[in-house]
Amino acid sequence: MTNKEALQELKEISLRLHEIDYDYIINLLKGSIIKIPLPLAKLHKDALIDRARLNEGNSLYTNVDQLSYIKNQETIDKYLTEFGRANKPFEPKFYGALTSTRLDKQRITAIAETSKLFQDKNGINLDGELYTVSRWKNSSELMVVEVVFSSEAIKVNPDIKRSFEKQTKLAKDAGFDDLEFYADFLIFISEQFARETKSHNDYKIAAAYTELALQHPKVKGVMFPSVQTKYMGANIVFPPTVVDENLEILSAITQKLYKNPKKTLIANHKECLNVKENPNKLEWRYTQIEYLTKDEEIKEYFKS
Repeated sequence: MTNKEALQELKEISLRLHEIDYDYIINLLKGSIIKIPLPLAKLHKDALIDRARLNEGNSLYTNVDQLSYIKNQETIDKYLTEFGRANKPFEPKFYGALTSTRLDKQRITAIAETSKLFQDKNGINLDGELYTVSRWKNSSELMVVEVVFSSEAIKVNPDIKRSFEKQTKLAKDAGFDDLEFYADFLIFISEQFARETKSHNDYKIAAAYTELALQHPKVKGVMFPSVQTKYMGANIVFPPTVVDENLEILSAITQKLYKNPKKTLIANHKECLNVKENPNKLEWRYTQIEYLTKDEEIKEYFKS
């Protein structure tokens, strides 16, 4: 099977992924496409990365490990049973959000990607759903793959457009043998990352591409547009080893998400006092009153 025939096969099975075994996709990529296109970019040192986790009711997290990728094996076995956009079942990954031109508050992207309430057009919660947002930075420059060939994302996000143009130029300058295949393959992969899914099976191709991309000795992560913010935000995913070796937590806050079918509001709640000084015993206090949204202001906001 040629690489073009393999790509056509991927396109066909992408319409019925619930029937397709994940290992078949991996073997198709490795065995038939062989040289998988990887658009490389550098994530500069000290980039700020926000990660969100849903709290259980009003309970607060007590240690930094709870804010990072899932480490508890019992939790992995019980809850990580489905494919994610860049992970297979029982495979913890660190998903985070980066700032972008269209959405400079990456905590919004982080919550949007995490929250089923946010993603539900008809969702309602006027009491507030609690999230913990932690901010991290990378201690060194990291090489990543950027998924920037989605036509819809290019239209919406100027950062994606610039990266797409840069990657296309780099491919031409490098003199790739088959530029048409290079572009067609990456457009297809970008569409898999950008697709609005109906089932966790719809993530299989994106997860397989991520798995193989991270096998490259230089690649430390994968960047891709945020579907939940209509491509205005940017996401990044790292494997646990990269987090342990390169990421440092800077701060943590809690935010409350309020929503009805017409409006969404994210409000400040609490801040962590000792995320770096005592990561195993986190202490929290309410955000300063001038930065808190009053209950009556929230009620008034949702009246109109």
